Amino acid sequence: MLPERGRFPAEKRGDSIGQKWVPGTQRVEGVFVYFFKGGHEVKRKLIRAGLMALFCISVFSGASFAKDIVLRLSDHDVLGGLKGQIGTFWFNEIEKQTGGKVKIKAYWGGTLFSAEEQLKALSDGVVDIAAIYPDFYPKQLPLFGAFWLFPKGPENWENIRWIYKESISRIPEFDRELKDAGVKILLMENGLPMSYMARYPITSLKDIKGKKWRAGDRWNLKLLENQGAVAISVPWGDCYMALETGTVDGIVSNYDGMHRQKFDEPAKNILAGKAIGWSQPMFYCINQEKWDSIPKDLQEGILKATEITEKAFGDMYNGEFNRIVEAEKKAGCTVNFYSPEDVDSWADEKCLEGLREIFCTELQDDGIENSREMLKQMKAIIDEGIAKEK
Repeated sequence: MLPERGRFPAEKRGDSIGQKWVPGTQRVEGVFVYFFKGGHEVKRKLIRAGLMALFCISVFSGASFAKDIVLRLSDHDVLGGLKGQIGTFWFNEIEKQTGGKVKIKAYWGGTLFSAEEQLKALSDGVVDIAAIYPDFYPKQLPLFGAFWLFPKGPENWENIRWIYKESISRIPEFDRELKDAGVKILLMENGLPMSYMARYPITSLKDIKGKKWRAGDRWNLKLLENQGAVAISVPWGDCYMALETGTVDGIVSNYDGMHRQKFDEPAKNILAGKAIGWSQPMFYCINQEKWDSIPKDLQEGILKATEITEKAFGDMYNGEFNRIVEAEKKAGCTVNFYSPEDVDSWADEKCLEGLREIFCTELQDDGIENSREMLKQMKAIIDEGIAKEK
């Protein structure tokens, strides 16, 4: 079964997907609370009216707002875990590096927009900065889906970051997609890599053969099948119960997302590591027109804050991984770590070559002709990133 999202769906930041906003958990400055879900036109008007009111206040209050720039940021994820750590660190660093002249007003947990709505809201300038996870935009950012087709990667954040930056720098198609959307990447980050949580003992990938396993995107479903598992697509919000009832025997997804959803309560057997499923990047992007309107000296301060934050993220990344391992052991879980042989088995090149051909053929049908050459470039960059760890 293929999952219900677009052509390249996933739930890398699964810790918020499927969650619903609960009244009272977060308010938007008392001005409005808005969701596209449900499709009520009156709510569309409320958000426009609310943002317009804020705009008018900033214009007509004159000097009181003239000294500071307040950038409105929308994030579909909840404030917590890695996202909360890097976000809070970055916001504080921006204020520090700009001498307090640039501040971030963050709206978390999909208060303004869901993950699927973020890119349009950002492109339209309804918000200034938004958390962008490319898998939610298979039509606007299709080429970013290629990262999933290279599941074996480096374990250290600095090398993962290097791969992201080099890929976007060397392969112009990535930048073209972003420019077409009218956005600019400010900050790169990631969730923790893939792990495997099972209702039964698991010490290597050989143990998933013949069992019912869930993944959240079409490519990882295929990789499960390649391991001999019965691949099942289950909505993220239903995964806990699916484990509890035995509808599935195990789930593969990002480690931090599954832990936050408490999947390690019904599935106390974990196979974890850092080299599988590292690949899909997440960004904080800014509206390009908004960026162009910011004075040059403040742009430089923001970029310096970004550089400091991205480098600091390595400690957050490793710290969160270690914290989850210890928390699970304390809770009575059995945590094993996959071997290099497991990594090579999951990243079976013969299987991946077939998936990459499907990827390229579908892009070609959409008028993108050079995707095969792009994948060759990506493979060379990723191999170079892995070699940095030797």
